[in-house]
Amino acid sequence: MAVTVDILVALGVAAELVCCLGLLAMPSPIDRLHYAAAGTVAGPVLIAVAVCVEEGLFTANGLNAVVVALMLTVLGAALSIGTARAIRLRERGTLEASDPEQGRR
Repeated sequence: MAVTVDILVALGVAAELVCCLGLLAMPSPIDRLHYAAAGTVAGPVLIAVAVCVEEGLFTANGLNAVVVALMLTVLGAALSIGTARAIRLRERGTLEASDPEQGRR
């Protein structure tokens, strides 16, 4: 079981490192936002699973890990949507779809 926990933690840390490198490498704010959003889901979920494997799901530590991972996932998505809307409003001056974007629907 210790090997499973070690692998899950290593995968969680690796996922966060990939997200950090993506933030550094991407040129546009929207591209960077994709990596920031992934950082609120991939790593925390793997770490929460590792805690649940080590401590058990129905313990205080296991339930806390699950709640934190769920909150990061939900609130991270909401924050990403709000940030994307702010970026679009700043770059284009409106949230309305342009003519080419309407033609794609």
